[in-house]
Amino acid sequence: MMKLNKLDELFLTNWINLNFEEWNESDVREEFIAPLLKILGYSKGTVNDIIREKSLRLSKPFHRIGRKNVSIDYIPSLRLKSFWIIEAKPGKAKEMGYGDLLQAHLYAIHPEVKAPFIVLCNGWEIRVYDAYHVDSWDDAIFICRQEDCFDSFAELKGILSADSMLDYQRKRILHTVKDTFAVEIDENKLAAFKNDVNRLVDESYPLVRENVRQLRISTWRKEEEKERKELEKLDLKLLFVRMDIPTYAYLTPSKEFLRRVKNGSQKEREHLIDHLLMNYRSRPHAIFRVQCCYILLSLLKDDIEVKPSTYVKSIKSAFEEVVLGNLTYFSHNPLSHALCHLDNTSLRLAKKLSLRFAMDKLVKNTDEYNQTLTTEDRVIHKQTVARMMVRFIGLLGENLWREFCSLSSANEVWDGIWSLEIIEKVIETFPSKSYPDGDSDLLFFDSYGRGFDMLFMGTWDVIHGSEELLIKKEVSEEIINYAGMDREEALSSIPPSEVCPKDHMLDESIVKDLMNKYAIRF
Repeated sequence: MMKLNKLDELFLTNWINLNFEEWNESDVREEFIAPLLKILGYSKGTVNDIIREKSLRLSKPFHRIGRKNVSIDYIPSLRLKSFWIIEAKPGKAKEMGYGDLLQAHLYAIHPEVKAPFIVLCNGWEIRVYDAYHVDSWDDAIFICRQEDCFDSFAELKGILSADSMLDYQRKRILHTVKDTFAVEIDENKLAAFKNDVNRLVDESYPLVRENVRQLRISTWRKEEEKERKELEKLDLKLLFVRMDIPTYAYLTPSKEFLRRVKNGSQKEREHLIDHLLMNYRSRPHAIFRVQCCYILLSLLKDDIEVKPSTYVKSIKSAFEEVVLGNLTYFSHNPLSHALCHLDNTSLRLAKKLSLRFAMDKLVKNTDEYNQTLTTEDRVIHKQTVARMMVRFIGLLGENLWREFCSLSSANEVWDGIWSLEIIEKVIETFPSKSYPDGDSDLLFFDSYGRGFDMLFMGTWDVIHGSEELLIKKEVSEEIINYAGMDREEALSSIPPSEVCPKDHMLDESIVKDLMNKYAIRF
């Protein structure tokens, strides 16, 4: 039997105090059944969707009820398949009648519905029937009444809830099978049945796995579309924020920016590109600079041009500026150069800190969260330690970055980087912890600046394979050669960080403050 949760108890507390004597069918349907379905795990627009007031056309044999068309109050669906219908009845009479059951039975067995279960509700009671085996009013599978709802609702939930209905149906089938063998005398029949069941289970594994795959694909597409619509509504400043999240290495925000450029007027295009380059030249993370490269390469491919302005001479010149700046870590600008390395160091330290000191707490939090999920949510929204860790690393990395990114000189930024590296050496003396179940965060932050990075390699990923286009557009030969590198050659070309001079005096208070702020508190 399923356990009642807080929401169940609130629903039942409200139910037991209601007087349905003046309620009509519409009242029962909208004020009682609608929240009941929510409690049972059904909701409009989800995989456990609800079809409301479905209209059915009756064939001639059924015209005897006096209508050619009827409407079903609710058809809750389980993973988009109908397993039961629920019909609302007025509350003026505390007991419903056989006529109500006959009418609902007609709806349930209709070819467009074929629901195995019938549920009748007038507020005073909820009656459940098997549509395929019901013969009389007294054949109810289960009845949950207002006066005993706190004692009986858990069993009703076990029968009808989205999380348990399939299990309940399978148990009923097994009970029926058991009854057939209670009078069987041939053991060969039992052995044959066992083989049939084993074969059915083996054949069902691929079906179940495909259901999981399709559910995940469907959910991913819906979430992708939802994100796309959200990005369309963002103002430009917030869109740039979405392009500047190191742990979100997707091009969705950039594609939204491109959509605005391509659909905009000439003046709007110039405004967008000017602001893109203004932000590029400020103090963004490497991920933003890589997304700028992707945007400008796309505009170059599509022959989209803008008039010269204070910030941009042409798309080609902007593209060259971005690529050359990315692959050299702005070697021509000491402050920007230091900030590129600060981005690597802050993310690298954030990853190492998190894996050593946050793992146990996140494992516990993840387990507790997943225990609250329904079956569907465990398939499509199951939280993983790695996913929680990514968010944690992102927040910590951003905090470390902000400790030094606003400093006014390259020397100050390098002092910050070297302070972080001192902490890193201390942190590395503690053992790193692995994710449970062989999971991974797919982040290589712990290698940033030490054989891998986002700025150089992300830019290489964007332009690699575009050599013909770059030659056609007559871009810098240095960029063309860079695009033609193989991966190993690119990895070996990442600009190295400066090493702290042996005679350089660091402010020990900075290191101590950072240790207290980010390390000891774990």
